[in-house]
Amino acid sequence: MVKVGILGTGFGKVHADIYKKLDGVEIAGVFDRTSEKLDKIKKELKVRVTNNIDELITDPSIDLIDVCLPTSMHKKYVIKSLKNNKNVLCETPICYTLEEAEEMKRCAKKYNKKLFVDLFFKFSDPHRIATEKIKSNALGKPLVIKVYQKTPPHWGDMDLDRIIHNFMLHNFDFLTDLIGLPTEVMANGFQENNSYVFSTLKYKNGIASVESSTMFPGKFPFNIGFDIICEFGTITFDGKYGQDIEQKFVIYKDDEKEEIDLPSNNDHEEVIKYVINNINNNKSSSIISIDEAIKSLKIVLAIKQSFKNNRSVNIIDKN
Repeated sequence: MVKVGILGTGFGKVHADIYKKLDGVEIAGVFDRTSEKLDKIKKELKVRVTNNIDELITDPSIDLIDVCLPTSMHKKYVIKSLKNNKNVLCETPICYTLEEAEEMKRCAKKYNKKLFVDLFFKFSDPHRIATEKIKSNALGKPLVIKVYQKTPPHWGDMDLDRIIHNFMLHNFDFLTDLIGLPTEVMANGFQENNSYVFSTLKYKNGIASVESSTMFPGKFPFNIGFDIICEFGTITFDGKYGQDIEQKFVIYKDDEKEEIDLPSNNDHEEVIKYVINNINNNKSSSIISIDEAIKSLKIVLAIKQSFKNNRSVNIIDKN
């Protein structure tokens, strides 16, 4: 039995609903500062709630702390949880600087605990299948990649800085899975009430672009997709998520077209199942480790620097 303490009731509520239905998992407590939110969760999920965060972090019976707090609070409570002999799953963005990420990484190593980051695109079916196709080399090397994300302004204050750090982060994680870190990035953007960012990522043997916008009208669906042009074919995906869900995943070759039916897995549920399995089997490695999060954070910070200074920025991979 894995006992979980959840910090935060925003996305923490989404996680709580998932934990509640899994076998071999017990929600040992949920923290929030707002009594009304806690009362609602206690009534709905029938779990222990508290407005004392240390009550969960120091509870010796808890195996996993799930950190769903504001990003500015992540480092403090990730480190505090690790020091109290807890494995940790942290929501994204994990932090704002490489220094913070490295400090959390060192702490996890020092206390020999697992630190997972909710890089859910690794479990998104279209992204996972595309990555598997590229890794199999069935279409040869990827040469040009276009990734996009379009949405109405349903996400609160999403200025240019936040759209890069909160939205584009997962697209960069997808690209690092496909082709690693870029050598150079360049970004441009526009903001008038809502935001638009276009970024170009150069690689030794290819190029990628990531486009993200919150400027679409209210009836427009949340829309994500990608085109991956390879030596011997192209992978395309387009997904629209509104009142109806439309998904189309196609692999094109010169003499063949293959449409792939996508499963209907819940990305966030798959992340949590992976974390629980990793803990239960004491796996020594993880595809959603802090090291993976650091890769995409490097790109995020370079993109933000490029946008701020209106110039290209080199990325040096020291790992």
